[in-house]
Amino acid sequence: MPAYRIYYAEREPTDDDRAAFPSGRLGGLGISRQEPYAETEWEEEVEAESEPEALDAFFRQHAPDRSRIRLLDDDGNPQEFEGWDFDPEATYVWIENERMMEYQGLDEATPGMVTCPLCDGHGEVDQEIADEYLAAFASEDGDNPS
Repeated sequence: MPAYRIYYAEREPTDDDRAAFPSGRLGGLGISRQEPYAETEWEEEVEAESEPEALDAFFRQHAPDRSRIRLLDDDGNPQEFEGWDFDPEATYVWIENERMMEYQGLDEATPGMVTCPLCDGHGEVDQEIADEYLAAFASEDGDNPS
């Protein structure tokens, strides 16, 4: 069965967002696309037969109450998500553990490969190469990249 890497981010609202949406809820429910915002990026691997099925499995775990998922329109405004067919090209937002989250895309994962730490997750490399890079980066900076 194919595996997919799903990319998503936790978004920390700006002071403007907090003023506009004091409830902290999505859309009318309350998320704003104003810049700048703090963002923590995440990725998760999901096995599924297709991209829409991978998203369905992902959202069953991260947003089991589908009424909490919103689809962002072309202007960045949240719209109610209706139905069960996810579009891998669309942008979805939801609240998870009182945090605003945003789906940012997916890629089919190649068995035995990991996301590239040098190109910020946009590509795959062999695990050994990623480990070598991370070890070299950590020794140069005296810090561990994450």
